[in-house]
Amino acid sequence: MTNLHERYRATRALTERLCEPLETEDYVVQPRAEVSPPKWHLAHTTWFFETFLLSRLPSYTAYNSNFPRLFNSYYKTQGEHWIQGERGQLSRPTVKEIYRYRHHVDAAINANADRFDPEMLKVLETGIHHEQQHQELLLMDIKAILAINPEMPAYLNTPVPPSRQVPLEYLPIEGGTHRFGVNPEDGFSFCNETPNHQRLLHDFSLANRPVTNGEYLAFIEDGGYSEPFLWKSDGWNWLQASGVRWPLYWHKESWHKEGDEWREYTLHGDMPLDLHAPVCHLSWYEADAYACWAKARLPDEFELELAIDQEHAHPAADNNDFFRHDTLTPRLDTHHQPASNSGFYSLAGNLWEWTASPYVSYPRYKRPAGAFGEYNQKFMANQMVLRGGCLATSEDHFRATYRNFFFPHQRWAFTGLRLARDV
Repeated sequence: MTNLHERYRATRALTERLCEPLETEDYVVQPRAEVSPPKWHLAHTTWFFETFLLSRLPSYTAYNSNFPRLFNSYYKTQGEHWIQGERGQLSRPTVKEIYRYRHHVDAAINANADRFDPEMLKVLETGIHHEQQHQELLLMDIKAILAINPEMPAYLNTPVPPSRQVPLEYLPIEGGTHRFGVNPEDGFSFCNETPNHQRLLHDFSLANRPVTNGEYLAFIEDGGYSEPFLWKSDGWNWLQASGVRWPLYWHKESWHKEGDEWREYTLHGDMPLDLHAPVCHLSWYEADAYACWAKARLPDEFELELAIDQEHAHPAADNNDFFRHDTLTPRLDTHHQPASNSGFYSLAGNLWEWTASPYVSYPRYKRPAGAFGEYNQKFMANQMVLRGGCLATSEDHFRATYRNFFFPHQRWAFTGLRLARDV
């Protein structure tokens, strides 16, 4: 229990540490439905521990009887909840009150830690990983909140070195029958990573690094957003309806100035576009269209899992600037980092990489009983899988088997792509 309790305290502290650069006004903004206000993340992760853990203790009294409706995300088994797209309408409870709520729940968990049975400890561990997921979302949402402001304020005021230039290579990976996923008894995993099972892969080659801003700019300049042949039908319809013509957070200083250079809003503020950095904030539609233009394809999720596993890729090794529990990274932007001596870069802990795989369950998947059965299974429709973690994924939260998922049109997450080819 000691190690798990220490992880709980460290995780909770990191969430609040991530909010330290914010002003009070930043906590309440919701620029669009998929972006939640930071104060909601602080409260929702706390609600999770209160609802699924502390409520099992007869002696515990809920902090506020209205909070479950406000801070339940989507658990229909737990009653009514506030609509996601309207979270920014609520000025109350205040940020101060939500911090009091967090500290109340933390104190209750600390006081009752010795009373947790094995099942409650499993819930505690799940809650820790749940909060680590929200740390990623918190940074994605903070970026969206600050980017919508015309002043484009920086989240971090630290220098950002230019990215290293890494020539593109396709490295061969041998196929064959391999095992994927995990067994529940092998340690913590989300249910969508289970069960462990065999799959046959053909030989393939995988790009040694993600696609860069400069490469994606060439796609734009070659008319990639105007050629329907490159796009899936749904992607082309989305393109026409949305008017998207470049990655999220790209812009130019002035559209009337000839030769004006591209710029990008980052967590360090507005900056000139780094041509050698991995391109970020792409939808699946854009990633797939680029792969078609580049005469390649997106890898499926098992090809990426195999590469990550074989290269022993991990955020701690792959990204020297990765943030840990005791500190905040000096920069939160994507740079190529070596994954191993084999020539791969940034296989873990840089960007979530889109795959060609739809988000569905594995063979013989068993949906968890109760409310946790809503955690993943209910989203297994119309979404695509991403692999590899990102710059906001904590070290002890990452696994080679980790499956993230988003709708194909969503772009606000830390998403990029790596190309693959058949051999």
